[in-house]
Amino acid sequence: MSNLSTRPLCMIPGPVEMSSTVLQANSTPATAHTDPVFVEAFGEVIEMLRTVVGTTSGQPFVIAGSGTLGWDQTAANLVEAGERVLVLSNGYFGEGLADCMEAYGAQVTRLRAAPGHRQALAEVAAALRAHKYKIVTISQVDTSTGVLGDVQGVAELVREHSPDTLVVVDG
Repeated sequence: MSNLSTRPLCMIPGPVEMSSTVLQANSTPATAHTDPVFVEAFGEVIEMLRTVVGTTSGQPFVIAGSGTLGWDQTAANLVEAGERVLVLSNGYFGEGLADCMEAYGAQVTRLRAAPGHRQALAEVAAALRAHKYKIVTISQVDTSTGVLGDVQGVAELVREHSPDTLVVVDG
């Protein structure tokens, strides 16, 4: 039985509320990353994540860390100093990702949206026509503003205008 109704409700973007069954599952002993049980479960997670992101052959990454660790891994491994990155910024997290890319030497173009809004696809298309980018980044949801990014629309534009450009989703 869930204990959510017997304690104060936390109403912030994160951390999120968890049911008693999830809390109980998290209280089990740690499983090593080399344990066959973990290896099988992790493989299932990757396969299910492929379904979530709509690919059969793409390689999703599960990162054991904060979102900023994901930014750092992306910047450190996918961008060389001087390469162009288009960051679609809808708030705090888009700005943070742009700062991280700049720290690694990327030449960042920030396409900012008005508070509470996302970029119009026409603006994104214009930016893609103006320059060749190594990466385009988009936040699925910038929790600082509650703005839902149009990941599918942006990915389709990138595929149309710049098929060699990587689309990085901060999800």
